[in-house]
Amino acid sequence: MSTPHRPFNRSPLALLVLTGFLLGIMLPMSRLATNAGWSPLSFAFWPALGSGLVLLVLGLRAQGKDFNRGRLLRFSFINGLVGIAIPNCLAFMAIQHIGAAPVALMFTLPPLFTIAMALLIGMERYQPLRMAGILIGLCGAALLVLGRSSIDHGISGWLLLAMCVPLSLAVGNIYRKFYMPAEINSSLLAGGMLVGSAVIMLPLIFTGEIQLLSWPRWHVIVAQCLFTTLGYIVYFHFQKVADAVYFSQIGYVIASVGVLSGLLFFGERLAPSTLLAIVLIVAGIAMVNRRMVPVAQTGKS
Repeated sequence: MSTPHRPFNRSPLALLVLTGFLLGIMLPMSRLATNAGWSPLSFAFWPALGSGLVLLVLGLRAQGKDFNRGRLLRFSFINGLVGIAIPNCLAFMAIQHIGAAPVALMFTLPPLFTIAMALLIGMERYQPLRMAGILIGLCGAALLVLGRSSIDHGISGWLLLAMCVPLSLAVGNIYRKFYMPAEINSSLLAGGMLVGSAVIMLPLIFTGEIQLLSWPRWHVIVAQCLFTTLGYIVYFHFQKVADAVYFSQIGYVIASVGVLSGLLFFGERLAPSTLLAIVLIVAGIAMVNRRMVPVAQTGKS
C-alpha cells in the first residue's frame, strides 16, 4: 500500500519546488517583519527557535526512545552551524556594506560549490548535461539579481566574506548527505537543526539585535514559524531522496519565489532581464532533473 510520502519520493522535482516555495516565502515575510519593527537577526532567531521546538516535540513523539541522542545532538549543532547560523549571520553582516542584491546572489551559488566538493571527494560523477543545467541555472540566478542592482567595486573585502555564505551552505549539503542519521525521523532532524542554530545565535541577544517586541507584532513571527515548520519537514524528506548537487538548487527556487512575491504583492515590475532569468532557472532545473537518479541514504555515525 502506498504512503502519503511516496509520490514525493518518486518526484524529486516536486520536492524541489515545494521545499523552495515554503522556505522562499521567508523573503516577502522578512519585508513584512521589517515593516513591523523587527530587526533582521530577530527574524532569523525567533522563527528558528519556535519552529525548532515544535518540530522537536513532534519528532520525539513519533520517534520514541530508540535513537542515539549523542548522534542527534552532534548532527544538530554541526548542521545548525553550517546550514543556518553561519550563512545567516554572515549575510546579515555583509548586507549592511554591500547591499541586499549582491548578498542574495550568494544564495544562488551553492550548486557550484557543492558540485566542486562532490567531484573532489568522488561523490559525483561528471555528467555534461547535468553540469550544463547547473551552469544555466546559475546564469539565470545571477541575472535575476544583477539585473536589479549593480555591485560597488570598492567593497571587495565584504564580497569575499559574503562568498563564505554559499561555501557554508555547500558544506552543509555534503555533511547532511554523509552524516544525516537515517534512523531518526525528519521532524526530529529538522527540529534539532533549527534549535541548534538558535542556540548558536543566542549570544547575539546580548547585543540588542535580537528583540522582544510587544504582542501585536508577533503575528509575522508566528506565521513564519508555520512556514518554516512545514518547509523543513519537506526539506529533510527531499534531502533523503536527492543527491547533494540536486538538493542545492533550492536557492534557485527561493530566488524565483522572492521575485514573484515582489511582483504580486509589493508593486515591483518584472523587467525583461528578470523574465529571462526565470526562464533560465526553469531550464537549468529541468536539465538536471532529466539525469537525476535518487541516491540511497549514507547515514554514517
